[in-house]
Amino acid sequence: MYNTLVYIYIINNILIILLILSQPSKQQDALSLLSTDKSNTLFETQKPRGIGYLLQYVTATLGVIWVVLGIILMIMGNK
Repeated sequence: MYNTLVYIYIINNILIILLILSQPSKQQDALSLLSTDKSNTLFETQKPRGIGYLLQYVTATLGVIWVVLGIILMIMGNK
């Protein structure tokens, strides 16, 4: 059981890394703050849509699974 959870944990880690790397970059938005006079650009709420929302949701879900698996493996490793 412990070994199976370790393998799931490793696969989860790889998936999180791949999802984070595949998310769209927000660097252009940060650079536009420096080059324009729009001071309210920072505080505009932009809802992610389409694939960006899906990637964000799946990454957050895998992050929660990562924390839960880490706690379970820590408890099982101490016994």
